[in-house]
Amino acid sequence: MEIPTEVPIYFEDLAIGDSFVSEEVTVDNEEMLAYNLRNAPWPFHVDEASAAQSPYGSLIASGGYTITLMYRLGHKIYNTPGRRWAVLGALDWHLKFAAPVRSGDRVQLRITIKSKRQSSRPERGHFDLLYELLNQKEKSSVVLSVLMAGLIARRPPL
Repeated sequence: MEIPTEVPIYFEDLAIGDSFVSEEVTVDNEEMLAYNLRNAPWPFHVDEASAAQSPYGSLIASGGYTITLMYRLGHKIYNTPGRRWAVLGALDWHLKFAAPVRSGDRVQLRITIKSKRQSSRPERGHFDLLYELLNQKEKSSVVLSVLMAGLIARRPPL
């Protein structure tokens, strides 16, 4: 039996404009409420009667939970069987919560390479990624956008 090898995705393998889209996931009500109760127990996140009177009209996911969904879906883009991006970390985030996320929404993540440049350190490169969490229930509207500056390993010399 042959063991599959993992192919790393390096700085050189990515081009400005490349876009990657995750699978779709449905926002689970119990998971969302549990997260909100533990981490962001504002009435519009945890109490249906209060949320109904809020500008949102119903319970919404907290920002932290929405970011958790983004992370979960991003992991599925970066780490697929046989392929793993050589990401070294994130340096800077600029984020916008464009629309609320609710129980039952179907979301997916799109990551686009916005820019890239070589680092002063030859073993790594810089890139700017645009994360867009899309709500498929609302006809692919962006509910969260994050412009992230990060580092990724460069292909080792042969």
